[in-house]
Amino acid sequence: MSLVETVKQAGVIGCGGAGFPTHVKIDTKADVVIANGAECEPLLNSDQRVMEHYADELVEGLCMIMRQVGAARGIIGLKKAYHGSIEAVSKRIDGIDGVEIGVLGNFYPSGDEQILLTELTGRIVPEGGIPPMVNAVVSNVLTMVQVARATKGQNVTHREVTLVGEVKKPKVVVTAIGTPVRDLLNLAMPAIPIEDIVVIDGGPMMGKIVPLDATVNKTTSGLIFLSKDHPLIQWWTIPMSAMVRRSAAACCQCRDCTEACSRYMQGHDIQPHLMMRSLAYQTDEPTKGMTAAFLCSQCGLCEFACPMNLSPRRAYAELAAKFRAGGMKNPHHNAPTKVHEFNQYRKIGKDRLIRRYQLTDYDTHSLTLTPIPDPPLVRLSLTQAFGAPSEPVVNPGDSVECGQLIAKAPEGKLGAGLHASIGGRVTAVDSDYITIEGAR
Repeated sequence: MSLVETVKQAGVIGCGGAGFPTHVKIDTKADVVIANGAECEPLLNSDQRVMEHYADELVEGLCMIMRQVGAARGIIGLKKAYHGSIEAVSKRIDGIDGVEIGVLGNFYPSGDEQILLTELTGRIVPEGGIPPMVNAVVSNVLTMVQVARATKGQNVTHREVTLVGEVKKPKVVVTAIGTPVRDLLNLAMPAIPIEDIVVIDGGPMMGKIVPLDATVNKTTSGLIFLSKDHPLIQWWTIPMSAMVRRSAAACCQCRDCTEACSRYMQGHDIQPHLMMRSLAYQTDEPTKGMTAAFLCSQCGLCEFACPMNLSPRRAYAELAAKFRAGGMKNPHHNAPTKVHEFNQYRKIGKDRLIRRYQLTDYDTHSLTLTPIPDPPLVRLSLTQAFGAPSEPVVNPGDSVECGQLIAKAPEGKLGAGLHASIGGRVTAVDSDYITIEGAR
């Protein structure tokens, strides 16, 4: 069986971003493969622990993908501050031709695959493009570990998740996909009343607020538990309608958002301040500044830079959704040959983000990796992968074993399969979830 088919059957998707199916990503040709271990979001530790504990499987998966795509060069990109990871990976790649470590500064968003690619190779992905357009494949380090495990018959059932914030025992856990967030909060021991906690799935810059009854997905790299009164939560919950009114009244066209924009620094034609001007004037026809929403990576640096506390990022997200719903395609396809002349001088350090968003009390790089017992019940979302939802192949009452296929990738569409993360009995199947109760 080919590596592409093996990875597809194992249900491997991108672990560090939108969950793009890995079997599609590696079914191409490229001359360089990059393992993304930069983990640029503040507070997250998961990828660091993966590199320290699974260096053998990481390098094994990287070499497999290199052979699959025909690449002679492989780079493991991580930050110079990740001393334990560098030591573990360095020992493993010693003597392997074509594989090297690419060391990055402690800036955000170095883990963005396009930024990482440029920093390590000098190549710039065209506007609205993807790394294969410049003969490269970029994949998260945990994804590469899962690729190696797939060749040994291990389907994706568990993943590493950082638990941090208003908890007494922050840690990185190895937990079953579908584990209830509430279970993990109780494991980490809430430091404030549970009713006062708001949960962020992902990092504090690009994550999303989820309810306590949400569950862990294949893409859940971290869960951040903050007080509902925390300034970051207060900021995120401002209604977009109020933000538009604030923009019309307060945006002073200072250009700070544009000068901080990570895509603008790549040479892409995106200038958030122009979009904010158009938003304020409520123009009927989309301007060039507005259609640049298709180029926004949602990194949030525009919010960080804005002296008026506005959110171009959220405005871009709403515009992009509106344009796509109306059938509009991305009109921006320039292919820059060089980054902005000030790119190297405008990198935003993670420490600045941590201070700006009042996260200092939760910041640590020494969280231990802790496997935990499987929960008594899991709810596995059918929409974990980028693309169409997975299609159930089990029914309520069926008995399943851990690793058994319970939902297949949709035929002829982009998507990925889903496997039982615990053994037990299927108790519910609907359009959104498959619920499994463990054997007692």
